[in-house]
Amino acid sequence: MSLNPDPADQAIGLIAGNGQLPLLIAQALPDRRVVAVGHSGETDPHLAELVSAFCWVRLGQFQKILDFFLRHRVKWVVMAGGITKARIWQVRPDFLALKMVMGLLHRHDDLLLRSAAALLEQHGLHLKSVTEFVPQLLAPAGVLSRRQPTAAEWADIRFGWWAAKELGRLDIGQGVVVRQKMVAAVEAMEGTDAMLLRAGPLLAGKGWADGGGGVVVKVAKPQQDRRLDLPTIGPRTIAVMQEAGLSVLAVEAGGALLLEPEQTRALVDRHGLVLVGCRAEEMGAGESGQLAQAGEGNATG
Repeated sequence: MSLNPDPADQAIGLIAGNGQLPLLIAQALPDRRVVAVGHSGETDPHLAELVSAFCWVRLGQFQKILDFFLRHRVKWVVMAGGITKARIWQVRPDFLALKMVMGLLHRHDDLLLRSAAALLEQHGLHLKSVTEFVPQLLAPAGVLSRRQPTAAEWADIRFGWWAAKELGRLDIGQGVVVRQKMVAAVEAMEGTDAMLLRAGPLLAGKGWADGGGGVVVKVAKPQQDRRLDLPTIGPRTIAVMQEAGLSVLAVEAGGALLLEPEQTRALVDRHGLVLVGCRAEEMGAGESGQLAQAGEGNATG
C-alpha cells in the first residue's frame, strides 16, 4: 500500500494520547491532511492547532472516533502517545467499546490495542506504525553517550534485556531496573517514570560497594504489534533517571522511539549517564538461561 494517496481524498487519522509524540507526528506531515482525536485529560491541547480537524473524546468512546474519522474520509490511522493506565478504572465505554472488551480474556495492553486495531480495520481504516511517518525517531544501535558502559553495566544490560523480554512476554510492561543482576523494579501500570522513582531509593549509594546506581532496560514485547505501542524515551526520561540516581539506560535499537534525540543525548552527557541502543543478537542467549536458573533457585530456596 502506498502512503501517498491523494491528500484531498484520503486523510490520516491520528489517535492521540499524552506526551510529545502526537505533536511530532502532526508537525512531520505539513503537506498532508491530518485529523486527530485527543483524549480528555491526556492529550496536549496544542495538537488542535496543528491538524486540519480535531475532536475531543473520553477513553472508551470508540464510536465517536469511528464516526469522526469516517466523516473526514480518513484512510490511514496512526496511534501515538500513551494513556495513563490508572484511567482504565475510570473509563465509561460506549456500546462498541463494551462489546470489544467483553470478548477479551484479559485487559492487558497488547490485547486491548490489537482488538482496537482490528475494530478500526473492520471499518476500512488501515493502521500504520508511527515509524512510517517519523522513522528518524527510531533508536539507533550502539553507545549513544560519551560515557561507555563498564563491564559490570554491560552484564546488567544483558541480564535486564532478558528480564524485560520475559516481562513483555507476559504482557505486563516494557521495562526493568537492574542492579548487579538483581531486578529492583518492573514496569507495570504505574508507567516508566514511577518505576524509576520507585527504584532509585532502593539502589542509592549507601550499602553498595561501588557507589550505587542502576541500569534501566526498555524493550519491545516479543509479541508486540509494532504499529501500536513501542517503548518511548526522551528528555523527561533522562531527567527522572537523574533524579532517581540511575546511571544507565538501554533501549532496543529499531524497537524503541527516541524523542528529541539531540536534546536527550545532550542531557545524558551533561549528567554523565550512559545511553545504549542494543540489538537482540548482542545480548547473548546465555542470559535467558541465567534467568531460568535464578527462577529455579528462588523456587527451591
